[in-house]
Amino acid sequence: MKVLVVGGGIVGLATAWALVRQGHDPVLFEQGSLPHEGGASYDQHRLIRLPYADQQGYCAMVVDALEAWDRLWDDLGETPYAEIGSLAVSTEENDWTDLSRVTLDALGLDYETFDAGDIHARYPFLTVPQHAWGLFNRRGGLLFAARIVESLVLYLRHRGVSLREETRIVSVDPAAGCVSLDDGSRESAEAIVVAAGAWTAKLFPELARRAVPHRQVVAYLEPPEHHAEAWAAAPAMVHLSNAADIYAAPPAEGSELKFGTGTHRRPGDPDNLESLGRNEAAAVAAAFRDVLKDFDDYAILRGRVCPYGVSPDERFVAERNGGVTVIGGCSGHMFKFGALMGEELAKTATGERPFEAFRDWAEGRGGRLEED
Repeated sequence: MKVLVVGGGIVGLATAWALVRQGHDPVLFEQGSLPHEGGASYDQHRLIRLPYADQQGYCAMVVDALEAWDRLWDDLGETPYAEIGSLAVSTEENDWTDLSRVTLDALGLDYETFDAGDIHARYPFLTVPQHAWGLFNRRGGLLFAARIVESLVLYLRHRGVSLREETRIVSVDPAAGCVSLDDGSRESAEAIVVAAGAWTAKLFPELARRAVPHRQVVAYLEPPEHHAEAWAAAPAMVHLSNAADIYAAPPAEGSELKFGTGTHRRPGDPDNLESLGRNEAAAVAAAFRDVLKDFDDYAILRGRVCPYGVSPDERFVAERNGGVTVIGGCSGHMFKFGALMGEELAKTATGERPFEAFRDWAEGRGGRLEED
């Protein structure tokens, strides 16, 4: 079956990969270059972690996502992934980390807990209250995003997949089963998958309130020399404070230390994102002041602006109209599911997976999908 894939980020590329594996004929359209360095998928690393507060659906999806990544590594012939685990910190009952522990128990997933003394001994760059405790998962870690998308592009080219880069889709017509290109031409197929990230609402204005384009900033820093060794051996930091939504990617395998906070984002046009402000990277880093020892000794290297599509409840948005399947509202937590989402979109687009089951699963409201 011929399937058009709109969007050359991790989900679009992974969907094309899965379609090829299933014997279909994907044609992928990307408005920029491939890989698209200005897209959300092109960065040094992305976190993959089991803790997901009380969202059992997404926690279970991470288990399946790790298996899907293994299938992708087999095809790529490389493993751009560091299994360094993850750490979350709890400071009060029923907070994000405590709810994550309950969810892990419900799903029968392993973890370890550390008291404040253990945290200080293992991660001397952190400062936590004496009543705090840590939730550590051995599974999970860092996906080296830029390396993954670069390798996927090469793989798809080698497999003869039609990759139409620098080609902008201006509209999608579900009734006619076709897309219109910015040069005035049209292309049709039996099925269409739209994985346009922050650009989703431009193609489907009716989703503007559910897939809101945002401008997100992350910061890269150099830790002080006396903490460098500990940071290099650290797990992914997924929740360190109840006062701020912060996360950190440690400098593994030659990457750099990255800080991010969910609060440093605002709506923005993905085609015209404001450039990085002079003090924005410092503002992102400042969210970590209360959880890091010797915070003033960290050197800010630079910041980066990313285009995100954010849903109000931060659940993925799945829609179907005729032969068109749309996934959006990625909210900054899609990359970890990239390979798995590609596989499930391929099954759904080609009729192997009922859309209703896919939608409930993608929105984190259903259980694990059955294998056919």
